[in-house]
Amino acid sequence: MENESNFGKVTHDNLPQAVEHLIKLLEVQVENQTKEIPIEKDEMNIEEVSALIKKSISTVYRYTCQQCIPYTKIGNTLHFYRSEILEWMKLHKKKSIQDLYNEASIESFKVLNRD
Repeated sequence: MENESNFGKVTHDNLPQAVEHLIKLLEVQVENQTKEIPIEKDEMNIEEVSALIKKSISTVYRYTCQQCIPYTKIGNTLHFYRSEILEWMKLHKKKSIQDLYNEASIESFKVLNRD
């Protein structure tokens, strides 16, 4: 394939090579996104959690006391994992009016189309 990093202008003549190059780039991106984050990079301290969820450090401590937020305690040290915090945030996301409307429409459709 000619000059993989830069095709310049894509023409009819180099279109197959350009498409092949784009597919390879997408495959690399997908592969990078699906790789698990090593635990060392996934681990967060309380200050990082506080910044991520945009709450004060005392609020994060309160969440741990109430067992609202995922954490691990080893000795006197709290351990948080980015992947768990992000999943927790998704589970506690407030639905928009559009989301609620869409859910209501789907439920109405199900009720109207019962056998």
